[in-house]
Amino acid sequence: MGIIDGRPLGLAGEDAAQARLESDVIFGCVFLGFLHDALRQGVVLCWDVDPADPPAQVEQGIQALQAVLERLVALTGIHTDTVRVGQSPRYEPARRQIAIAAVSRPHGDDAARQARRQIQWTPEVEQRITELLDNDPLMEQNLDAEFGAYYGIVDHPDNTNPLVISSVRRLIPYADEGGRWNRRVPGHGLIHYDDPAWTLEQARQLPKQAGSTETAARIATWDGSGHVCGYCHGMVWAVAQVRCNFPDGRPFELGLGRNTHKLASCFGCSTFLHANGLAPSSMHLGRSDSWVPLPEGEDGVAVFNLGLGNEARHPGIVAGLNAAWATHVAGWLVAGTRIAAQDTARVPAEVRAVARTLQREAIARGRDTRAVANLFLDALTVHQKDLHRLMRFVG
Repeated sequence: MGIIDGRPLGLAGEDAAQARLESDVIFGCVFLGFLHDALRQGVVLCWDVDPADPPAQVEQGIQALQAVLERLVALTGIHTDTVRVGQSPRYEPARRQIAIAAVSRPHGDDAARQARRQIQWTPEVEQRITELLDNDPLMEQNLDAEFGAYYGIVDHPDNTNPLVISSVRRLIPYADEGGRWNRRVPGHGLIHYDDPAWTLEQARQLPKQAGSTETAARIATWDGSGHVCGYCHGMVWAVAQVRCNFPDGRPFELGLGRNTHKLASCFGCSTFLHANGLAPSSMHLGRSDSWVPLPEGEDGVAVFNLGLGNEARHPGIVAGLNAAWATHVAGWLVAGTRIAAQDTARVPAEVRAVARTLQREAIARGRDTRAVANLFLDALTVHQKDLHRLMRFVG
């Protein structure tokens, strides 16, 4: 095996094919369990495609997404009309245009597509974001070079000096946070580490997360060993900021930069939101490459408190958010393996076989829900589009 039993896998040949297969099955089982849970609760689920593509490609994308979701819904055995597919509102990223990407809302709110239009911008918020773009040379230099430049922020009247939080790259020791798969390849998890067209040095210098509060030298000097690189997205930070500082606030994402088009949440962030009683206004099945939840250790300085005059770490709140995420993802994974392993008509044989092995591994990890949920994180270090994972999962 590889991801499931911890065996290292290379980046080419049979090893790469095995990593992709296990990644497909792990992701597909979590998605299937997530879908079953949401449909059983009557939650409205909206998925969008990228509006920046040519019209014919957008239409093809909608058809492909619709076909995959229909097959997955059929696997759940639940008849529903609460799954919606469409085209994300187009974000035209003029240099100073600020767009709402995905608004989290309580479960059960049927106004999914209207939620993003309910944000009322205050002059203070507008001024703060404009100053951020105007005065931060790193933002000015790198923002338009980013793909998926989504920045978390909180809508709350007391958030008068808001911090716009980008994704933050994290180096996680393999033995920490419930234990992670060590692929034993250079730069494991770093965006483009598995792309033969990129060297590790080029991947380190990629203009990504221009507004990140990370110590830039940490990635620049990392030799690629001992840790897996993960990306904690802006929406996740915004959820933490709400829980720690603005309990009545609403976390959402801004789309910034010329290469950001989809106004929707990735599936990694969607699992975190749903597990904590929230839901995005819309989701996409683009990429969740090396997504990770919140840091709890020494690198978990409460970034979302900076500038608020309150440097408390709130470790209990952060740990609670992560624990809810792990519990739900572990449950979704196990539920998905049960469905996939038994459906001989709609699930390919090799997927069923891996699903059975995955189910045994999840049972072996027992009550350590974080260790089970980390299989999902490990799968996300095999970088590919999530829609393609699901297309192969259902054959």
